[in-house]
Amino acid sequence: MGDQIMIDLAEMAERCRNARDLFLSNARLAKWEIYSIPHPLQGPCEIDLFTDVAYCGNIESTNLLMVSSGTHGIEGYLGSEIQSRLLADDVMAVGRADRHAVMVHAVNPYGFAWHRRVNEDNVDLNRNFVDFDLPLAVNEGYEEFRSILNPVEWDDEYEVKLKVEAARALERMGLGALFKAVSGGQYEHPSGVQYGGNAPTWSRRTMEDVWVRAMAGKHRVTQIDLHTGLGSPGEGVLMTYGTEEQSRIKRARAMWQEILVSPPADTGDVLAKGVLGPHLESLASGRDVLAVVLEYGTKDPVEVLCAIVADNWLHHHAEVDSERGAQIKQLMLDAFYLDDIPLREKAYRRAKEVVIAADAAG
Repeated sequence: MGDQIMIDLAEMAERCRNARDLFLSNARLAKWEIYSIPHPLQGPCEIDLFTDVAYCGNIESTNLLMVSSGTHGIEGYLGSEIQSRLLADDVMAVGRADRHAVMVHAVNPYGFAWHRRVNEDNVDLNRNFVDFDLPLAVNEGYEEFRSILNPVEWDDEYEVKLKVEAARALERMGLGALFKAVSGGQYEHPSGVQYGGNAPTWSRRTMEDVWVRAMAGKHRVTQIDLHTGLGSPGEGVLMTYGTEEQSRIKRARAMWQEILVSPPADTGDVLAKGVLGPHLESLASGRDVLAVVLEYGTKDPVEVLCAIVADNWLHHHAEVDSERGAQIKQLMLDAFYLDDIPLREKAYRRAKEVVIAADAAG
């Protein structure tokens, strides 16, 4: 990491402000209505944080299309750019009489501003949408890697060690099994990576309020949540949970043909536990609800994992406002944003295709 480009707190604050300002400006120019929900904490350089909601179309319609970004904080920079371009190109036209459209910008504004995937409580939001009154899922695979994922020291030597161990595990287990072990979440170690929390977070409660407001009177709901960090650079893959027999999966295939369908939470798959989309579906009793993720690849999975581990170490064992902190924050940006303009253009074209297909299907 010695010769790496760095990003300091002022640059982080500016990036956050610029992304939000562009989204709000484009929403206003496109004649969307907006309401903003202030976060109780602040970002770098004491900037105020918000989850912003823009909406258009016929609020009386029974059809709802939602596009959200920033569930995983820093992943929202590509998502924000996509949302702003969708607004600029008027892809989800205001004049639609038979559909109501909603965009949620920076679901996790704290992680968005601080260049983290997690929130202010070190919680991965896609492990937080669980019923905390019930026994929480145990990810047995996580324990095998817990010590190496949560070091008390981080330097160039440790980064090399982590990459070697991760590459060995990848070869031994395959990407699917390793991803499940590492990313399946855990609820026992609050300072560890992939922590799911011990109660509903601010962002979860906020999204529940947004959903209740947006879904009032709606019968058919489609949500597209934008993510980065998994897959080939610039490739956008649609993902959801369910079984092929379910009507909503048939609806998804009718709209998009190609979509990766993973086992639902009630099969015991830890990857489906606590995820935003299935929770939306559980809240929408009696409605035809389809929640999907549009996931973009960025870097090699080992590089992405190293960034997550380094960032977790930074926030628990070091100072964010430091040279090492600036290096790690740049590492996070490299892992979860596409710095290459042609790849970002490719990502936008894919998102536009997905949204147009969803919109056309009603």
